[in-house]
Amino acid sequence: MHMHHEHHSHKSATPIEELVALMKYMVGHNAEHTHELEHLALDIKDAGNEEVYAEVMAAVENYHKGNDILAEALSKLA
Repeated sequence: MHMHHEHHSHKSATPIEELVALMKYMVGHNAEHTHELEHLALDIKDAGNEEVYAEVMAAVENYHKGNDILAEALSKLA
């Protein structure tokens, strides 16, 4: 797992502000990776492997569901 912490402000953030910022980053980061997996799945399909395509797309669906849960948690945190 890799994490990148970026601070866009010069003032001190409260612990909850830092958590919200990290959650926002993670939700966006996860969405980017999910999008990349969708493209990978399509490449697999184009290569002629429908079975693996279906498996990767099932994983993509689970990634979307998990990220939706994280986004909902973020909305409650923010």
